[in-house]
Amino acid sequence: MAVQIVMPKLGMTMDEGKLLEWIKMEKESVQKGEILFIIESDKVTYEVESPGNGLLVRIKDANEVFPVGDLLGYLADSEAEYNQLRDAADGATGDTASTSAVDKSDQTPVPEIQGQVSEEKVRATPGARKLAKQKGIDLAAVTGTGPQGRITREDVEKAEQTASSKAPSTVPAIEAALPKTPAASRGVKRIALQEQMSGMRATISRRMMESLQRTAQMTAFAEWDVTALMALRKQINQSLDKSGGDYQVTVLGMIMVLLARVLREMPVFNASVEGNTITYWEDVNIGVAVAVPDGLVVPVIQEVDRKSLGEIQRNLSSLIDKARSKKLLPDDMSGGTFTLSNLGSYGSGLETVVLNPPEVALLGIGRGEKKPVVVNDQIVIREMMSVSLTFDHRAIDGATAGAFRNRLKLFVENPGFLITA
Repeated sequence: MAVQIVMPKLGMTMDEGKLLEWIKMEKESVQKGEILFIIESDKVTYEVESPGNGLLVRIKDANEVFPVGDLLGYLADSEAEYNQLRDAADGATGDTASTSAVDKSDQTPVPEIQGQVSEEKVRATPGARKLAKQKGIDLAAVTGTGPQGRITREDVEKAEQTASSKAPSTVPAIEAALPKTPAASRGVKRIALQEQMSGMRATISRRMMESLQRTAQMTAFAEWDVTALMALRKQINQSLDKSGGDYQVTVLGMIMVLLARVLREMPVFNASVEGNTITYWEDVNIGVAVAVPDGLVVPVIQEVDRKSLGEIQRNLSSLIDKARSKKLLPDDMSGGTFTLSNLGSYGSGLETVVLNPPEVALLGIGRGEKKPVVVNDQIVIREMMSVSLTFDHRAIDGATAGAFRNRLKLFVENPGFLITA
């Protein structure tokens, strides 16, 4: 019996998902547990495993959004069942013309008009029909490459590109005779911005625009002496190595412990603004910006203020691994009250960071660098870290932001506070 393939629900807040890509081909033999397709919900991309064994019947096209539970395809247990499901799916979407045994000998012949073929008699996927309608492309003129000549979305896109390349030039002959500029002679490639973006990149772009337009953002910069913090980190990791610990301490994890303490002391930074309401959260849930190939995701560690350094470090490692292997669930990215961006993870020292609404603040930390500094009237080499704090001026004023930075700086430069944090 065939196994249904549906849009999965990856978290409590997920209502729909975008089918980004089918990994397996039509009619390909698939084994349970193999990666079958990739979906995107909000900024999460997730590789979905096959729920069973069988021959793949792809009902829905990639690059379309479907509600949770919507049927995407089947896994047929035999070729006969595959053919039955394929024909049924084509018929259900109007991809095949219904025929009947009609004696046509006494019917009045209908003149055939060149190029006029009913689109209902053309085998095409729903996505291909939708795109063809949007682009004004006659499906009867498109060559299908799908099963039994079925027209796919990719076939329509290829037909559009072919038509564009064959379109006659509208440039007057007199202009064509003019000498070309050096830039024109080298050639220019222009594509729509949205076509350049992946689904995740488009979501990030939209959210950044909304963040900048709807909040009163201000960024302040500072520099911390992390020499003692780095020394303590080395000492802890050496001790963990000797005792066979299952994790290593990072600067990010250490700062999260201290940051959570300051957020408890200054709850105005552990808040959200939505409309005309500001909400102060009891739990300290810190999101960590993680760079992935398609953009940026922000998994959240819940109740950081109630966890030890070891617990935080294990949570961090797990979430970062899930982010980079596309295994994050929407629930892994929900509930954040403050965001921390480790700019130093990709070599940056100082950047302006953009708020993650509805949160009111975001801290960016750069990489540690050894620099000559003046200490007690002496020039010494210290390891310094640049930091940037972006905050929503509707909820936080400059003086309060300065007090927050100074308090956190005190903890970071005197990491013995980790013992009592």
